[in-house]
Amino acid sequence: MSGEEQVEVKNKQGAFSINQEGEDLFLTVFPSEGEGKAVSEAEIVAELDKRGVVEYDQKTITHEINKPSAQAVKIATIGQSEIHVEISKDRMEATLQIDMSKNAPLIAWEEVLEKINASGIVFGFDEAEARKALERPGNRVVIAKGQPAVNGIDSQIKYHVDLENKGKPVELDDGKVDYKDLNLFTIVMQGDLLAEKIPSVPGVPGSDVLGIAIVAKAGKEVPLPLGKNVQAVENTITAGIAGQVVVANNKISVVPVIEIKEDVDLSTGNIEFVGNVVVKGSVQPGFTVKAEGNIEVYGTVSGGIVEGKNVVIKMGIQGMHRGYVKAVENVVAKFIENATVQAGNDVIVNEVILHSRISAGKKVIVEGKRGLIAGGNILAGEEIRAKMLGTQMSTSTELEVGVNPQLREEYQNIRREIKKVEVSLEQTQKALSILRGMDQTTMPQDKREMLLKLTKAQFHLVGQVETMRNRMTDIELAFEEMKYGRIKVAEIMYPGVKVVIGTLVKPIREALKFSSLYAEDGEIRIGSFK
Repeated sequence: MSGEEQVEVKNKQGAFSINQEGEDLFLTVFPSEGEGKAVSEAEIVAELDKRGVVEYDQKTITHEINKPSAQAVKIATIGQSEIHVEISKDRMEATLQIDMSKNAPLIAWEEVLEKINASGIVFGFDEAEARKALERPGNRVVIAKGQPAVNGIDSQIKYHVDLENKGKPVELDDGKVDYKDLNLFTIVMQGDLLAEKIPSVPGVPGSDVLGIAIVAKAGKEVPLPLGKNVQAVENTITAGIAGQVVVANNKISVVPVIEIKEDVDLSTGNIEFVGNVVVKGSVQPGFTVKAEGNIEVYGTVSGGIVEGKNVVIKMGIQGMHRGYVKAVENVVAKFIENATVQAGNDVIVNEVILHSRISAGKKVIVEGKRGLIAGGNILAGEEIRAKMLGTQMSTSTELEVGVNPQLREEYQNIRREIKKVEVSLEQTQKALSILRGMDQTTMPQDKREMLLKLTKAQFHLVGQVETMRNRMTDIELAFEEMKYGRIKVAEIMYPGVKVVIGTLVKPIREALKFSSLYAEDGEIRIGSFK
């Protein structure tokens, strides 16, 4: 209301006026003349009510009515109304708050809408919510929301061959292994579908409340993992020849299987192959068979070296205190004697393990007709299981679970390597700091090239450190799982056996039958075989 605005009410001779100057409201009461009727308090209050004035100086009004001075006296202060529209930093949300002090004039919806429009909000506006803010002064209300972008989905490779169970002997319902069905190879015929690429999905752009578009990340296209002896047909991969499927270095290939009709000896020399190897005879002392795929030996391995993904020795391993057998995943044999055997997962033996050093990342299982482990040192990450452990003659036999030697060695190597990489990273960052501190406009060309080279090196080193730390975390989780390692004997464990579970040691001094040994509360406990 301007300072010029004035309302005047008169009775016969009495009168009053109410004027506003700035934020102050003034009352002037004119006295009546003669016997004319004077101004009443009810008339003044009624006028104040029309103006929305709820707090005023009652005493001053009463005084002026009783003793009109014809002078303007202050009777109230007019409050202010404020409209607050706030937009979040990411511009994905806008709020409205209306603050009204006492005696403040009412705000019209048009004023609120004008304020909102002036803020630039053009997307996601909710008028109903905005009206709630007008109806409930003092409350902060969300009146607009942006639409986040939906990132695209990368293309994916879907395999149509079973790569999970390959190389694992078939396990029967009772937990034993069927040695007649070793399930070692994934064989395909020419033209068989091996894999297909599922196309990427494009992203959906979004918008903030100001109407600014939010770009969506597009889905990446991955190339078909084409290896050897395969064909690309549109977005699919088919076998170019009949043979064994091998996935290596993120590529799928079909490779033939090398088959040795007789023994591996002087007539063949050492064997080394990228695919699978089948030896119909035996591996003789001093000879080597190495393959990136699986190895199957129909006879025995006698003092030779055999390394493969999965190794199956149908007759058995006679180590003769020389050579070794090593598998990335599983070793399966009829017997093992005086030998060194290492498997990333399981060592599965039908008859006996005698005086040998066995290391398995997961399990050592001897549950055939005899099912005996006697002599030597047997290590397993998760479990050792047999019918009989040790002998009546108290043959020294050490059984250790809860440790994976390969993982332990890898963990130690990573710790050493990460220190070297961190030193290189620190030196690179110091050099970068010096170069970046130079005047970029006068920097020589060789310094610019060095800056670019060091920047790339820094990203590479940071990636190396992150990869190694992630691997260390994975190994630590594996170590945690190994704490629950067990040694199980289905029939009898003889004195002379030493049991080690993690860091706990327990020499067996009395025969145990149908038992399961495990660590709990800092000691090795004996339970029933399950």
